[in-house]
Amino acid sequence: MKVYLADDVWPIEFERSVALGTFDGVHLGHQALIRALLADAEETGRIPSVFTFSDHPDLVFRDRETFPGLTMTVEEKVKVLAELGVAEVFLLPLAPQIYRLSATEFLRDLLRSRLNAGMIVVGEDARFGSGRSGDTEFLSAWGRENGVKTVIIDDLYCDGEKISSTRIRSLLQAGRLKQAATLLGRNFGFRAEVQSLRSVEDSEGMVEIELRYPAGIVVLPPGRYPVEVFPDFVGFEQRAGLPLLWQTELEIVIAKGGPQLRLPVPLGTHPENSALYLSFAGS
Repeated sequence: MKVYLADDVWPIEFERSVALGTFDGVHLGHQALIRALLADAEETGRIPSVFTFSDHPDLVFRDRETFPGLTMTVEEKVKVLAELGVAEVFLLPLAPQIYRLSATEFLRDLLRSRLNAGMIVVGEDARFGSGRSGDTEFLSAWGRENGVKTVIIDDLYCDGEKISSTRIRSLLQAGRLKQAATLLGRNFGFRAEVQSLRSVEDSEGMVEIELRYPAGIVVLPPGRYPVEVFPDFVGFEQRAGLPLLWQTELEIVIAKGGPQLRLPVPLGTHPENSALYLSFAGS
């Protein structure tokens, strides 16, 4: 996987298949886009690439105070996309020089000229360009006029509701992790940094790790959750092939400084990791 940032040189000698989107959570709907991307790349020899942003649009254009948080960090999003088979990710900040482009400029100057896109795949509710002026109808017409293949992926539904990052965030906020996992296609989880060890007064002299709740991630309700504990930043595809560090019940508490994580450590275990990956299994 190669990640290109805004100031990097973007090679244009090879044509690309490009999936366009925010991809927060890389849920089942996003995965349908990636399958179409990979199918086109395999058929044509184009490089399967994703064009996405390091900022979420709601954090740029709406009230930051009311945004519930992301379902994954940008780093994990890139890692998951790589595990799905994406070869390149173009990761840009949602800066004025991007969002002030007209829909035509966005397609012509960014995707076609700078990325050498020969195919563009989006979801049916995709919007792009200044004022969200570009939609799938605009994209399809532009593609026909400019010799660029366009693919529109229909929304996916579960229990009569559209699968979306917004819906998943709402489920997480309500503590409905099992339902969220269904839409994600995997268990919800995140990387958490170890803050300290503390002894717990019980008959077994149990020890707990206190971890910092990751900034910017949707905060789950206080309570206890069964978790699988993995080494730091193991991708969801790779976890199946690696041994668990341990399984336990995590407690989330809301303190003055924000949410805190308390993770019991099995007797005889001496974790040396500065951070751990917590997968909310069976929640």
